[in-house]
Amino acid sequence: MKKKIISLLLVTIISSTSLISCGKTKTPESSNEKTSTTEQISPADSNSSDSNIVGESNKPTVEVNQIATISDFKDKDKTGIQKILGKPISEDSIKSVYEKDNYTFEITYLNLKCNEIKIIPKIDMKYPADGTNILKLVGINAGNADITSPAGLEWNNKFDTFKINVVSNNEVEGKINYAKIILSEPTK
Repeated sequence: MKKKIISLLLVTIISSTSLISCGKTKTPESSNEKTSTTEQISPADSNSSDSNIVGESNKPTVEVNQIATISDFKDKDKTGIQKILGKPISEDSIKSVYEKDNYTFEITYLNLKCNEIKIIPKIDMKYPADGTNILKLVGINAGNADITSPAGLEWNNKFDTFKINVVSNNEVEGKINYAKIILSEPTK
């Protein structure tokens, strides 16, 4: 009887290990996607809905508090941005750099209006776990990215923006280098 129980436990452990260690590759659904999406299947976390990367690597590691929304930045001049982020630590004619909480914000202006927000964390944020988490700073609950790769996440024409990129350091134990949010098409 003990041998049967031990045998069943061994089979269960081997099955679980192989399910966790195996991955499944999805091919792009549209022909203009250049990157395939990789999913890791884990029985314990298969019901996660925040991202198409599931498992332990999908659990946020840093608590992020919203400081503003995208509409707070959109079409604002330097004075309007200062009301949100405070006094800049440096600035020139098209870019201002601010520090708020544990983040550096580089704001790029187009026609004197905020057009690009680059958020650089001063603390370690894991990739992909905090990939959508960092966007909560500006009120975005992102969910699944349009493109997912080891280099980062990308959303196009969503959340009242032109493009959003969360860029990793592209290493195995990845960290987020920065998040870039382009509010409107640069040619406008």
